[in-house]
This record gives sequence, C-alpha cells and structure tokens, in this order.
Amino acid sequence: MKNKFKVGDLVYVPSDVTLFNKSETYKLKKPINLLIIGEKDKYYEVLYNGDPWYIENNNIFVLKEKIC
Repeated sequence: MKNKFKVGDLVYVPSDVTLFNKSETYKLKKPINLLIIGEKDKYYEVLYNGDPWYIENNNIFVLKEKIC
C-alpha cells in the first residue's frame, strides 16, 4: 500500500528526483527532506528553497528517525 501524506508532513526525497513548477524543472543533486504544502491529482506540492514546487507522489517517502 502506498503512503498517503498530508499537508504539513515532512518527507524524504532521494537524489535525482525532478521538481517542477509552471516554468522550470530542477533535478535534485542530493537527498533532501521537504515539507508538503499541497496535493493535486498524482502530485504533491512541496516547499523547496522557499518556493512551491511539484513532485510526483511516487518519488517521496516516509521520513525515518535517525538511530544513534
């Protein structure tokens, strides 16, 4: 079963995933944690560098706790 995220969730996004908005695309160079700020069809809207971007929902994962 695929995870269902909601607005306000912090998620893990691996490297080489593409973010996009109305006029640009950006391929992540390294893994990152992003905040979900919206949802539309098969995409989530995330906050990256202070701007809203879209990402396909199959490219985000549950953020795991770091075990020390």
